[in-house]
Amino acid sequence: MDLGAAQLFCVAWFLESVLALVCVGVTVTHKELKLCEEDERVCVSDLRDCGAHPPPSLQQNLNMSCYYQQSADDTSSISCEWSEELGSHSSDVSLTFSRRNKVISCQGIFNPLAVFSVTARIKNPLTGTEIWSRPQTVSHPKEKPFPPVVTVLASTHDSLVVSWKSNTYGNCQLRHRPSRTPAWTQVPDFFSIHSGQNLNFSITGLSPFTEYRCAVACRGDSGIWSDWSSDVRGKTLDKEPSRLAEVCYRVEETTSREALRLHLVWKAANPQKGEGRVLWYELSVEPGGKTRNITETTALLVVKEGNYSVSVRGFNTACSGPTTHVQIDTQRRSNPPSVRNLWVISCYPENRTLQVEWEISAAVSHVIVQLRSDASPSTSRWLRVHGSTTSAGLPDVEADESYQVTVFPVQNQQCGPARSLSASLPHGALIEAVGLKVLRVTEAEVTIKWAWQPKSGPIRVSRYMAALRGDPHSRAWRLFPDENQHTFVNLTPDTEYTVLLLADSRPVSYVAVKTDLSQGPGAVAIATPLLLAVALLILSVLSRTVFRSLCFPPVSSPRGSTAGLWLMNSDRQMFTGSILDTADFQVTEALAEKTLFSVDLSVHRPSEEALDEDFSPAAVSSRHDQLPALSLFAAQITDETAEHLHQREYDLCRSQEDEEGCPFRELLLDGFCGGLMTETLGGQSCSPLMCETEYLSNSCFQVETED
Repeated sequence: MDLGAAQLFCVAWFLESVLALVCVGVTVTHKELKLCEEDERVCVSDLRDCGAHPPPSLQQNLNMSCYYQQSADDTSSISCEWSEELGSHSSDVSLTFSRRNKVISCQGIFNPLAVFSVTARIKNPLTGTEIWSRPQTVSHPKEKPFPPVVTVLASTHDSLVVSWKSNTYGNCQLRHRPSRTPAWTQVPDFFSIHSGQNLNFSITGLSPFTEYRCAVACRGDSGIWSDWSSDVRGKTLDKEPSRLAEVCYRVEETTSREALRLHLVWKAANPQKGEGRVLWYELSVEPGGKTRNITETTALLVVKEGNYSVSVRGFNTACSGPTTHVQIDTQRRSNPPSVRNLWVISCYPENRTLQVEWEISAAVSHVIVQLRSDASPSTSRWLRVHGSTTSAGLPDVEADESYQVTVFPVQNQQCGPARSLSASLPHGALIEAVGLKVLRVTEAEVTIKWAWQPKSGPIRVSRYMAALRGDPHSRAWRLFPDENQHTFVNLTPDTEYTVLLLADSRPVSYVAVKTDLSQGPGAVAIATPLLLAVALLILSVLSRTVFRSLCFPPVSSPRGSTAGLWLMNSDRQMFTGSILDTADFQVTEALAEKTLFSVDLSVHRPSEEALDEDFSPAAVSSRHDQLPALSLFAAQITDETAEHLHQREYDLCRSQEDEEGCPFRELLLDGFCGGLMTETLGGQSCSPLMCETEYLSNSCFQVETED
């Protein structure tokens, strides 16, 4: 151990040894003494001490101090005091007085000229052990005055007049304190006094309507001070309120368009600062002439849109105070927002202070911190701090009471919504966070939720925290009563985390959670072009279809018709019936009027043997007049249109010299003759060759027109 540490250890041991000592005293009157039968030189306060003295080797030196006292009723007594270790004091203490000569009567042993020895016996009732002091000689004991009797004669709003009477010649001193404050204030002057003299003194500079305690001690010629007298109580009177009420207001809309809520808040007078006590307030509102008396420092009025004049004045038993006037225009509302993250921390037992913390999101002129006792709601303390300040200390708080701490901002006499929190000096904020649970989980975020409830146990917590642990970077978030959920962001996907609820770094509860598996940026990068390509392909197909339908409307194709399919088939079968739909031949755009073509299918198709026999041109020519004509009847066709159609058909087949050179010859012959002449007409058959002959001679088609 170095020298500095040794010195520090010695100083600490010395302080501990000094502070661990307590003063022990006992007083014995002459009426309590008894003479021992075994030894007539000894008087004891307890007969069990007669003849029971231990040997000198077991006795201890207590370094006692003894004083003689003579009361007004001629009762003489001896008081002895000594110091002993803290915790060893016992109530079972007795004194033994002995003289060299025989004691005739123990009643006369106490006097200012007496000489005797004093021995103290101290018994510990818990262990049963006894301690005997070494005999200490007392010669001509000094007289210790009795404490005087003090009374209160009069009082004002800031003073008390006290009086006392001394039983000795000498000096006296006076002390006083408020009943709710443990520290005493001692008057620096000493008061000279004679025995039996009454002395009056006025204690000034006191607070109005406050109870005080006073005590006096005196000393005589011996220089020994008497004990302090019993405390006498006195209360100062009321003082008329001297401070204007500091008023702010807030206007709120209601469900009714015509009615508004007008909140009024003002500062209560502080008697400890000499502002006077206020028992009630008189509140007046104009126009309307409404006047009411209220004991609180807040008021709620229902008004209409307009201008108002509000007056506030305090009253007590002395008189009324000054009046505060406020002009209110309900149309000019600029209510500042309420404070956030309100919390209270106790500094007990270092000092009796509650530390209040908050946050404000807007610029305000000042912030009001109000402390209201739950035991006395009508009285409150009002602390005004600058608008940029986010904390304040409330000193001199009573440890045996609970309080409501209220904070609200003020801007241009308009106050924002108030936030309150219950607190006490031993436990701080009387609210706790409970019920931690996970609300939502994604691949990079975790949302948690908790609840607030009144504190269930005598535990003081300076702050609550929510901590997220699981990857190299731990995260923490401080919790406040005005919020109940939080989201941790930028987390690692597919990772296990632990969410903890901490009270001053002490875990209260925890929840395990795992983030979702990430799809990865590569998958998104690949899927995005594919989706775009598919969308473009669908769009191109749809646009092509729409473009074709708009720019190239569908045109009927002969190849897709029933006749075209039959003509293109090399293995054609004989059938009867119509393969032409007359609706296909109705033309509405080429002709001014609809035209109806009729086909006569009563031609009889010849057999193959007859076809062979009649294949010669002569035979064909001879049968020409026997073939029924394939007649086309046209309705509502002009003569020029019929002639034009007939000439076109004729020129189409005549323009070619042989069959191979006419591409339409076979089509026309097969279409109009071979496929249609399936029925007999007058018992004669019509062969393709005969049809061709008739067709070429312009006799196969007969066109008629109707006017």
